[in-house]
Amino acid sequence: MVDGIGNRSVAVAVAGAAVAVVGLAFLLTFFTIARDTRVSSSASSTEMGTEKGSRIVTAAIKDIQVEKIHGPGDAASVNISSFWEHQPVVIHVLRRFGCQLCRGNAVVMSRMLPQLEANNIRLVGIGIEKLGLEEFEEGRYWKGELYIDHGKKIHKALELKSVSIVSALMMIFANKAVKDAAQKTKDTPGNFKGDGRQLGATFVVGKGGEMLLDFRQRDFADQPSTVSILDALGLDTSDVKEERAAPAVCTD
Repeated sequence: MVDGIGNRSVAVAVAGAAVAVVGLAFLLTFFTIARDTRVSSSASSTEMGTEKGSRIVTAAIKDIQVEKIHGPGDAASVNISSFWEHQPVVIHVLRRFGCQLCRGNAVVMSRMLPQLEANNIRLVGIGIEKLGLEEFEEGRYWKGELYIDHGKKIHKALELKSVSIVSALMMIFANKAVKDAAQKTKDTPGNFKGDGRQLGATFVVGKGGEMLLDFRQRDFADQPSTVSILDALGLDTSDVKEERAAPAVCTD
């Protein structure tokens, strides 16, 4: 009887120790990811991209076909290289149509459209799937051309980052930049439908395919400033107001 009780006590102790070890390992992993998330968020996103003047990116994606939602011409799909064939272009690779931050960033970026059009520069948005497209369109968050890259061919060609579930949760709950951006766009409706772990990018490409700005997201709030985009294009930035200062809701 005593031996039985003793054996059960040992088993309980061993199980408790195992749980403690697993819990400790989880906490170490949690805080390591939190540290790495903070470090990566503080670094410049352009460090991940190619240098100005490079054609590496455009060479990698030039033959990719994307489905047209809104854009010039009658073709149902177009070759990406057509975007920069005759004029410069700002290509914004969206994360997710239902994303609150993505919608807010789309509104901010769309404010450049009049200046871009006045200088014969295209503004192109590319989504990764049609899920959430109808609501995105109804909200009128994006004013430029819009296309869909089915199968994330751009992301595969350029190895655009997709974060783990744990990293995604850390960005949402422990990343200050993401939390601040969420607060500033709190009046913008959003949802969690679709691929929520894929990060996006913004490319400013000169006529013929020369890279002017290669910006790749490190977290959900990471976005190039309007000033950096206009500077890359050699355009005036004197009228640019503080960005994300107001709720990103399109009312016009």
